[in-house]
Amino acid sequence: MPYSSHIDANEETLRMLDEKFIPVQDDRFLYSLQQKKRDLDGLLTFNKRLVLSYDYTLQEYNRLQELRKTYNQEYPTEHKKYFSTAVKLMSKMRSTLSAYKKIVDEFHPKKKRGAKYKEGVTAYERTPLYNGPYSLDLFGWEVYPERSVKDLFNNLNDYLKLAKSCLKLCLEVIDEEKAIRNDPERAYELYKDSFNRSVTGNRRLIEDMIKNNVYLDNDIVKVMEEAEDVKALIASLYHEFNHSDWNHFCACKTISDGRKVGLTKEESLLFGKDNTEIVIRIRVLLDHIMELAEQRDDVIGWEGMLDGCFVMRLLFWCGWNGSKNEALLRYIKNKCNGKIDVVEMGTVMYHKRKVFRLDNEERYKQQNTFNAEIDAFVDAIMGNSSDATH
Repeated sequence: MPYSSHIDANEETLRMLDEKFIPVQDDRFLYSLQQKKRDLDGLLTFNKRLVLSYDYTLQEYNRLQELRKTYNQEYPTEHKKYFSTAVKLMSKMRSTLSAYKKIVDEFHPKKKRGAKYKEGVTAYERTPLYNGPYSLDLFGWEVYPERSVKDLFNNLNDYLKLAKSCLKLCLEVIDEEKAIRNDPERAYELYKDSFNRSVTGNRRLIEDMIKNNVYLDNDIVKVMEEAEDVKALIASLYHEFNHSDWNHFCACKTISDGRKVGLTKEESLLFGKDNTEIVIRIRVLLDHIMELAEQRDDVIGWEGMLDGCFVMRLLFWCGWNGSKNEALLRYIKNKCNGKIDVVEMGTVMYHKRKVFRLDNEERYKQQNTFNAEIDAFVDAIMGNSSDATH
């Protein structure tokens, strides 16, 4: 049977090809042409196909460049699914690899009568373009006076140079991924960034999961809680999540972390486990909201509800970032249920727009004064010193 030209999809193949994709020497090129005994028309046809392959490879190179910029920037990935990074990247350069197989086939010498094939040897190891003995042609390029044959030689090396650039990008991605797995601190930074973005971006989905009592346990969360070296575990799991599994993990982790420090599912989602003290202060304030109303004339509006401007400043005191966060307002409504009604988000946003017409200095001054007064009220109830800060 002939020598195999099959290309296995794995990292070892990529590294092998990286060694093979090197310029062809002109004397080996001429020797290979003689061994193949192709006529001029056949060479011209192959040259046209090679030019077309170069164009396809250039497109793949541009796509790989874009992929290189983002592939290792997130903790989860949709690129791999059930396959390795090498398989995924090789799927992005099908035309490049196909063209190389055709080149090897094109320049493979005809089998001599009675010659035996060595088992386990591939066509890539036998191609006279790179391997084996060869003889210098006495007349060199003079045998092929047509410019098209010289063009074929130049186009072949142009293709190999571009193909090697594709492989270089692939190997850079693979090597960086390995480096991150071997660097727990770097992996942990990517983990935290992706975790925060997942929770923020999927807040409404997590709220619905909590509301509908969706299963919020996760085996990896349990393993992580029991791990002796959490950062090492996080590094080993880098790029092992797809986005769907990652979002479920983040939801479960948020709820689990909050539960351990006494937060409800809703509070875990809104504030996170690192803000337990703030949550306690918010609970105290809302539990005593009517006592605050007896001390301040800006708490209750003319309609008998919590005043819109007061609620807007209260949200900022709670850590609001100014976006239309219905979940935080709903939390306040639930805490005030049975005591007093709370205005809707539209009213809150109206007062926010009014306040944001002020210059920054005045706006910050008013909010800081509000924060200090609310802190003093909460401190008095909790028995803290009057100079405690929020």
